[in-house]
Amino acid sequence: MEPLLQVRNLSKTIAGKQLFENATFEIYPQDCIGLLGPNGCGKTTLFNILLGNERANNGDVQKKEGLKIRFLEQDPMHRSDITLNDYFVRNAQTDTMRQQIKNLEHQLEDPTVYESNRHQEILEELRALQTQTNKTSGSAQLESSRERLADLGLSDLTTEMQMKNFSGGERQKIALALLLTQPQNCDLFLLDEPTNHLDIETIEWLEQKIADISSAVVIISHDRYLLSDLVDRIFEFHGSHIELYDASYEEYEEQKKIRDHIKKQEYQKASIEMKRQLAAIKKITRRNRYNIQINSRIKQLEKLKQVENPVLKNYLLRFHFKTALKSGKNIADGVNISKYFGDKRILSNASFEIFAGQKIGLIGPNGCGKTTFLKMLTKEEPYSQGKLSLSQGAKWGYFDQGHLSLNLENTLLEEILRGHIDLSEEDAKALLGQFNFKGRMMYNKAGKLSGGERASLAFLRLIMEPYNLLLLDEPTNHMDIESKTAIETALNSFDGTVIVVSHDRKFLDTVTDTILFMTDADIKTYSGNYTMFRQQRLKELSEFTSSDLAYL
Repeated sequence: MEPLLQVRNLSKTIAGKQLFENATFEIYPQDCIGLLGPNGCGKTTLFNILLGNERANNGDVQKKEGLKIRFLEQDPMHRSDITLNDYFVRNAQTDTMRQQIKNLEHQLEDPTVYESNRHQEILEELRALQTQTNKTSGSAQLESSRERLADLGLSDLTTEMQMKNFSGGERQKIALALLLTQPQNCDLFLLDEPTNHLDIETIEWLEQKIADISSAVVIISHDRYLLSDLVDRIFEFHGSHIELYDASYEEYEEQKKIRDHIKKQEYQKASIEMKRQLAAIKKITRRNRYNIQINSRIKQLEKLKQVENPVLKNYLLRFHFKTALKSGKNIADGVNISKYFGDKRILSNASFEIFAGQKIGLIGPNGCGKTTFLKMLTKEEPYSQGKLSLSQGAKWGYFDQGHLSLNLENTLLEEILRGHIDLSEEDAKALLGQFNFKGRMMYNKAGKLSGGERASLAFLRLIMEPYNLLLLDEPTNHMDIESKTAIETALNSFDGTVIVVSHDRKFLDTVTDTILFMTDADIKTYSGNYTMFRQQRLKELSEFTSSDLAYL
């Protein structure tokens, strides 16, 4: 079978950091590939090289003639100054047209062009391409996407709407609707974190749509259930290499364990041999005797140094939560709680009990009021009527999904010292080092951190104090799989109560023993983790509303 795309000996370095080296692989029709690796390893950069938006330092990308690619970026339409029409028109451009526009714009950067009439010709060609694009108007694009948008609860859109009026989840849904309209007209989909900002309902809708696509798909994702359900090949960033697995996600996990074990043994043998060679070289040097073997030993030593340590250190694996004194049996009770925002009803006569030691997953569609519920427990947000009581012994710690607890003007070191007058600067540096914030990075402002790094800093501040109640709002957003696993381990060993808002089904299955389901302005309690919740809901099929069905 002829590949759609071939990559040979591709290498990329940014600011002195080797992202990948001599990467070689093929993508074939109907492949569904998971592109995995820790945050910052170069996954999005690889996508941009495949798209032609960025250049590699070395290597070659060969595409099948006429290859049609569609790309979902991490934060689509993040600019607030464009309309839906602008976005739809941009998507109306074919790959060929985009490349032509890019080439013409590149020519205009050459100062010599302005010494002749060539710059006028280029401008005319650009205008002609823009006219051709406008023939496929934003309205036409919107109409062709109506069915997909209706599936996602966005049936009343108009092309004049401003991006600033949409939430992150709505922007992601619009981008997905456009991307998945007439998928047969695309050969290769490149999806960069497609589940960002989506609730469980939409994630499961997306899984089904991707499964129905006959085109090739490459997905950057940290959603382990999505990977398990969809992919049949894995490309993993490991150090500066991209390792290939012709396997499902579960098979990859097993093969990776075996491969890492073998590499660990090789590294241990190399370490022992390095010590032996170093000892021999030192012995010869001390005797001040020339030995014809010393050059050979030095060469052997250099080869041994090239054997990589297969264990990629992830300092989050070591953290744990401190536990405060235990609270009473009931940590929180709500009786006939109602909450309104103007005319919008969030809760209506909802009642619930939260017991000490429970690990609770708080789920429901976007906009149902999960964050509001957490803030009512902390008394940051008042409720409209009813009675809500929190145990007097409850000492709560809060993780905000927007990381609003952080002072972004502080350096990382200042942020860790803030509010901790008994903490020495050396101890603060040691804590930062545990989360892989090292060297000069400690003196960078928190505002310069990536989303994943801000989440790590927020967790670091959270573990510095003892709590018996953790309120976590989307704690795994922006986190790679290694970091998610670390958070799961820490929460499972925490003796207190946890209430977590999450759309990560694997995370919910691993951590929770109770589900609070917010639906129709009510809160329903289910024993067990997310999978058990789904099974229980199936038994209640006759009582479902259409919005509930998506959670099956």
